[in-house]
Amino acid sequence: MMRTTALIICVLVIPVQTAVLEPETVIEYLLRKVSELESNQHECSRYQSKMILELSYVKDKLEQSERRILDLEAIVYEMKSAEYTDNLSVSLEKDPVYKSTNETETKLNTEETNITHKPDIKVMTSHKPGILRRDVRLLTTNQIAFCATIANLNGLGPIHPREIVLFDTVLLNEGNGFNKQTGIFTCPLSGIYFFTGSVLTQHEHQVGVHLIVNGETKGNAYADGANSWDQGSISSIARCEAGQNVWISVYYGTYIHGNYYTSFSGFLLWGMEVADKINR
Repeated sequence: MMRTTALIICVLVIPVQTAVLEPETVIEYLLRKVSELESNQHECSRYQSKMILELSYVKDKLEQSERRILDLEAIVYEMKSAEYTDNLSVSLEKDPVYKSTNETETKLNTEETNITHKPDIKVMTSHKPGILRRDVRLLTTNQIAFCATIANLNGLGPIHPREIVLFDTVLLNEGNGFNKQTGIFTCPLSGIYFFTGSVLTQHEHQVGVHLIVNGETKGNAYADGANSWDQGSISSIARCEAGQNVWISVYYGTYIHGNYYTSFSGFLLWGMEVADKINR
């Protein structure tokens, strides 16, 4: 079929002077042209195959380079993170507040006594901004989160205005920032935090609460159970310094229902110290 087509094409393009040639000469001429066309087609196919192989080789090399770049970036990130952790550990060892706290904990752990030591609420909630406690010196941006709730079926009441809501059950406390005894979350690291809470009241009860961040109201929630049970919710994103406190307090009402309907939680979106160290 190909030879027939080539013959037809060649017949159409034969110069006028070939018309006077003998039939045998015309046939030889046509066959030679067909052979040249087939040779050119074969050469084009071979060149095309070669180009495909070369492009495939270049693609493989690019993928290998991308993987090596990602591996190098990961190594650099780990080196910077390790350097930051080492510097933070050294600075804490030199800090007089940390040193005093560490010595006190060591002394208490070595004393042989059966007396149950109650936590010092004042000490636990009086962190200075910028001073990190021993148990958070290795924290990174994804290791601070807490979730607390009121599991008691009897709820919480009677409650009074300006009273801090106490949560009897701590479901999560990564970074040890939440204090169950006081209901206060103390930020272990400076950064951007997300906080959220919910409050439920029974029929014929109303309750209103504030979300307080470092002494400032960042949002309110209200539940009106005049006709039925009602639940209010609250959430906020705030920039906090290390040592600042966050809590939920009452501004109206006398009763808060439990059974896991009332909760308080939050987590660190990203830490300012870690981000600054890595970006240098």
